[in-house]
Amino acid sequence: MMLTLVTPQKKMLSEVEIDELIVPADRGELDILPGHAALMTTLRAGILRVRLRGKTDFRSAAISWGYLEVGPASVTVLADTAEWPEEIDKVRAEEQYRLAMTRLQDAGLAPDDHVLMQNKVLKESARLALVR
Repeated sequence: MMLTLVTPQKKMLSEVEIDELIVPADRGELDILPGHAALMTTLRAGILRVRLRGKTDFRSAAISWGYLEVGPASVTVLADTAEWPEEIDKVRAEEQYRLAMTRLQDAGLAPDDHVLMQNKVLKESARLALVR
């Protein structure tokens, strides 16, 4: 099975052979294996894990929301943002997490802004989990 993982800014993986992909979908984690049924779904912020062909270890990336498409022989992940652990600035992630938590507790926050801050908290939590 071939995986392509892209963001608007970069190609993280381009048609790489994989044995397994675990993604944070809107309704829970999905484990994609060869032979998986065709699927298109949205992703939430969290940790994407990929096991390259023939390897036993997973490589992980923090992603924000996006889309996943599973075809007969390929998987495509289009994420708004995605970062490998070595690309994450831990101090900045901690600062962004604290800021999002503070804004989330604001009683005057509009409903749309509340959802945005919840997503920001999920994104920064995933980033921090990878670097800790």
